Amino acid sequence: MEYKLTVKEVEYLERQNQQVEQRANNPNQSPGILIQQHAKNNPKGSALFWKKRSWSWKAFNQESNKIANYLLKIGNKPGETIAMMIENSPEFLFLITGINKIQGIVSLINVNLRKKALIHAFKISEPNRVIIDGDSLPAFNEIFKELTFNDNSVFVINNTNEVQHQFIDINRELESVSKLNPKTTYNSNLSTMSMYIFTSGTTGLPKAALQNNSRLLNPFGYLAFQIRQKDILYSPLPLYHSHAMVNGWGTVINGGCAFAIRKRFSASKFWKDVKKFGATCCLYIGELPRYLLNRSESEYIKNTTLKKMLGLGLRKDIWGEFKSRFQIDHILEFYGATDGAGGLFNIEEVPGMIGRINVPENIEIVKIDENTDEFFKDGKNNYVRCKPGETGMMIVKINPTSNYLGYKDKNKTNKRVLRNVFEQDDAYFNTGDLVTFHEDNWVSFADRYGDTFRWKGENVSTLEVESIINNFANVEMSTVYGVEIPNSEGKAGMVSIKLYENQNLDLTQFSQFVSENLPKYAIPIFVRIKEGLEFTGTHKLRKVNLKKQGYDINKISDHIYFWNSDSNRYEVFDVEKYSNLMDNTLKI
Repeated sequence: MEYKLTVKEVEYLERQNQQVEQRANNPNQSPGILIQQHAKNNPKGSALFWKKRSWSWKAFNQESNKIANYLLKIGNKPGETIAMMIENSPEFLFLITGINKIQGIVSLINVNLRKKALIHAFKISEPNRVIIDGDSLPAFNEIFKELTFNDNSVFVINNTNEVQHQFIDINRELESVSKLNPKTTYNSNLSTMSMYIFTSGTTGLPKAALQNNSRLLNPFGYLAFQIRQKDILYSPLPLYHSHAMVNGWGTVINGGCAFAIRKRFSASKFWKDVKKFGATCCLYIGELPRYLLNRSESEYIKNTTLKKMLGLGLRKDIWGEFKSRFQIDHILEFYGATDGAGGLFNIEEVPGMIGRINVPENIEIVKIDENTDEFFKDGKNNYVRCKPGETGMMIVKINPTSNYLGYKDKNKTNKRVLRNVFEQDDAYFNTGDLVTFHEDNWVSFADRYGDTFRWKGENVSTLEVESIINNFANVEMSTVYGVEIPNSEGKAGMVSIKLYENQNLDLTQFSQFVSENLPKYAIPIFVRIKEGLEFTGTHKLRKVNLKKQGYDINKISDHIYFWNSDSNRYEVFDVEKYSNLMDNTLKI
C-alpha cells in the first residue's frame, strides 16, 4: 500500500507533530490548568455563551474554582469518582472543570438512560459522590433504592422545577465558597485519569471508556478547525458524548476561543443561535444536516458567520446541497471512537468519505465472515487485508502514541483487542465498524457490525434492548436488529418477538414499558410478532434473514407494529403506513 501525501495532509501532519512535540516538552497540562492560564492571560476574553448570558475566562475560572474549593472542603480526594447526570448547561462545564482541578474523575452518565441501564451505569462508575440536575431527578429517584449511595453523597443542581428530593442542594452550598484558584490545580499532568465517557460499544450494557487529560485535550478538533482565539465554536450536541466533550470543549480549551452551547439540538433554533452567538465553527452528526435541510428558509441564514463544520456521518447525497445552501466553506468529516485507538480525517473534503489512510500500518481494513463472525486468515495465520472495492472491518494498531486506555472493566477491554494480527504480539483495536476500501486509500463507512446499530446519533446495543424487552410479561424471547428507513441516517430499531404459547402482546402495556425502560433513541420503531426465531449452529439468534425481510408489509404475513412518537405507543403497521413511509410522509 503506497502512501503519497497530499499538500493538505502534509500541512496537517506537520501541525500535529508540532503539538506532539510541545506536549512531550510540557506534560504538566490538564483542562483545569489551561483554563486557569486563559483566565490569567486573557481574563476578559469570551469563554462561554449560553442563552442570553456569557462568561469571560476569568468568570468561568472563578465559577469552576467554587466547585473545586467546595469539594476539597467536604473531603474529596484525588482519584475519587463523581458521577454526573446533567443536561447541557454552564454548570455542566463548571463542574467538570472544578473536579479536574482537584484531580477527581468525572463519570458522565447519559441522561437518556433508564432503570436497568441507568443502574448499571452508576454501579460500574463506583462513584464516591453523585451530582444530578433537576431534569434527571425523576429517573434517578426511581432507581435510588437500588443503589448504595447515602443521601449526603448525592447533590442536586439546577432544580428549577423543584422536583422533590432528600439530597443536598449544591447551588445553596456554593453561595459562600471561595472563588480563588485552589492549590491543587497544577498537581495534574496529561496522564492523569480524569473522566469516564460511556459508549455502547458492540455488545451489552454501556461501557465506561477511560479518558485521561491527554485524551480530553486531543488536539484533533483544534488542528482540523485551525482554531483562532477569536473563533466561536457552537455545539448543540450532548456534552456527555465525546464528540462535544473532546472535539468541542477540548478544542475550545486548546485554542482559548469561545464555546456556545444549548440544552438540546433544535433545528428551528439552529440558525438563530448561530447568528446570536456569532458562531464561526460548529459540530455536527449525520442527522443534523438533514434536519436543517428539511426546514424552510430561515431569516437568520443570510450573511451567516458559520464557515466550518466538523463531524461524522454526513451522507454523500446531501453533502453538496448542504454546503451550497448554507454557504459553508469547509465540511470536515472524520471517523473516531470514544473508546478507540485512532481514526481517520477527510481533510480533502471528499463527499461520502470518512478519510484517507495516510499513515502506514496504523489503520487496516481486514476481511471478516459475517456468517460466523470470524476473521479470514491466510496460510501463515495472518489476517487478510481488503483490496480496493472490498468491505471489511476497520482495525487500528495500538502503539505507545495511541494513548489507548480501554474500559474501566478490563475484561471488556481485552475483548476489543485483537492480537497476533500480522506479527507475533502485535495488537489492534477492533472498531466494530465495517468500511469500504477505495482506490488511493480512501475509506467510506459501510455499517455498524454485529450487535450494534446507530440511530438518532446514538449507538444502540441490541443485546441491551433485548435484555430489557425479554423482561416484559408474555415475551419468551426477542431479537433486535437495525433496519434502513428511506431518507434517514443510520438504522432504526426493529424487534422480532416470540411470545409464550397462547399469549398476546398488550400494546398499551408494552408501549408504556418501553417508554419507561428504554431511552427514546433505543425504542424499536418496528415490532414483529413471530411464532419462532431462528438459531445458528452455535445457538445464537440468527438475524440475517430478519434484516433482509425488514418491515415490508407486502412480503410478511406476521403482525407488525409501528412506534408513533406523537402518541408514544405502538400502532398496527399496515399497507397504507408502509406506503407513507416509502413516500417520506410518515413521521418517524
